[in-house]
Amino acid sequence: MKLEALKQLLASLDINLDEIKDERYAKAFRILFAIIETQNEEIEFFKTEVQKLRDEINLLKGEKAKPKIRGSKKNEDISSEKERENIKLT
Repeated sequence: MKLEALKQLLASLDINLDEIKDERYAKAFRILFAIIETQNEEIEFFKTEVQKLRDEINLLKGEKAKPKIRGSKKNEDISSEKERENIKLT
């Protein structure tokens, strides 16, 4: 899970640590949230590192590395959606 998605998920829980009456539980939640955030950052780092190492292994074997695929642009209408709508209407 990406860090931003994780932060949004935790925010959606709507946990206000200031409203927790027992300070031990509030402190425990703060620590757990920090641990989750740190581990998520490490996981993302290691995912990219593993992919780099896989690419390097493939290159050493004489194979090609994983291709870098560019994301599609959402604003671009690649299909002829308008034409299909016109055909359906006629």
